[in-house]
Amino acid sequence: MKRYLLHFIVLVPVFLASCHTGRKAVSSRSRQPRFIDDIYIDGHNRTAKTADGVDRNVKPPAKTYPGKKIASTKKTTHPEVRKVDADIPKVCISKGQSKELADKYANMLNVGRKDISNTNLYSFIDEWYGTDYHLGGQDKSGIDCSGFAKKLYEMVFATELAHSSQEQYASCTHIKKGNEYEEGDLVFFKTHGRRISHVGVYLMNDYFVHASTSNGVMISSLKEEYWQKHFAGAGKIH
Repeated sequence: MKRYLLHFIVLVPVFLASCHTGRKAVSSRSRQPRFIDDIYIDGHNRTAKTADGVDRNVKPPAKTYPGKKIASTKKTTHPEVRKVDADIPKVCISKGQSKELADKYANMLNVGRKDISNTNLYSFIDEWYGTDYHLGGQDKSGIDCSGFAKKLYEMVFATELAHSSQEQYASCTHIKKGNEYEEGDLVFFKTHGRRISHVGVYLMNDYFVHASTSNGVMISSLKEEYWQKHFAGAGKIH
């Protein structure tokens, strides 16, 4: 009797609950969430992503640096060419010395004395004329062709060049063949193979100054057979 009474007590609440809801009791079953592959809320699909998950179709946001100004993208001078901060020292010579200098180089270049107007340039050439050639040299004890061009540009034009004829060639604006060269332009030669291997500074009337391996710092003519044969072009430094 007690056993039947216990079953009655257990079943009555269940019966009343089912009557109250009007629905059969259904056992709930947990379901794993389902995902649709290759769908992303940004509108791109998985195939457009790299192995590390970077979307090829989305450009990364521009980087910002709080408290720092981002450098301007304005075109600047070639990194191998820059202006020297110091002013060009003015050569102080007497009128007599200036006339003597003009006469000397006008005669060497076959031009009029009045054409020798850049006192700084020709005073520098006169000071270095005859200096021995030395590969890698940068002073009066010996200097090479690119070192001489570098030194001349620094002292005369307040511009710093790279110490390599190939880098100097790459950093200048090339002058088209047939154009007239101007005083201060760089002239380049291929004396060994196909690479730029020699450089000089153009003066006027087809003459240029350079540090030659045989005679050191000297003035030569572009019309000479050897230099015509190995001439590679000229360029301007801005």
